[in-house]
Order: sequence, then C-alpha cells, then structure tokens
Amino acid sequence: GQLVRAPLAAIRRRLNPLDPACRLVLCGHSHRNELIQIPGGPVIFNPGSVGCPAYDDDTPPAHVSEQGSPHARYGIVELGKDGSPSRFESIAVDYDHEAAAKQAEQAGRPEWAHALRTGFMKD
Repeated sequence: GQLVRAPLAAIRRRLNPLDPACRLVLCGHSHRNELIQIPGGPVIFNPGSVGCPAYDDDTPPAHVSEQGSPHARYGIVELGKDGSPSRFESIAVDYDHEAAAKQAEQAGRPEWAHALRTGFMKD
C-alpha cells in the first residue's frame, strides 16, 4: 500500500509521551514533506528526504513512499520570541540525481536508480 498519514487520534496517541509544553516535532522517517498542526498541540514538520525521494518497504505493514520528484529536500524553522515555531520553509534543491542513479545501476539496484531519477517507484 501507499504510505498515508495516520488519523489525528492515532497521532495524538503517539505524541502522548511528549512533554505537554512541546511545540515542535521534527521528523523524517516517511521521507515526505508535511506540515501538520495538531489542534491544541505541537506542529509536526517533515521537510522530506535529502536524497531518497521514493522507497518501498516490505516490513509489515508493507508500504511505498513517493515524493514525486527527484529533488533533495530540507527545511528551515524559525522560532518566535516565545520559542514557538513561527515560520516554516520547505526547500527542494536540484542536484545531479542522474549521477546518483548511475551509481545505483552500477551497484545492481535498478529500482533505486528509477526512484532517484523520478521520485517514484517503478510499477
């Protein structure tokens, strides 16, 4: 299946162990750019992947994550005077993804080469 965001109730359960004063959660495991404001809770920011724009994982539950472009991604968060996040910037940067794809092919990984070129897993 495709990687999808969990329902709000499930996200709240996962955040429950955090200090209630937490205002910002940074993550990157999904490799997908997202900004989520939890009502009455923190902001969750995932800038995306620096160099792995798509992958498939057969670990249960099996899933695919696709960014949809080969760009490397990173994010900038600015904090306000009170320490709360006040500005989020998601940046997508072009890089020589063709060179990375060729290295994947030389390593016998054509599926990674396709992901690096396109941001999608091959059908």
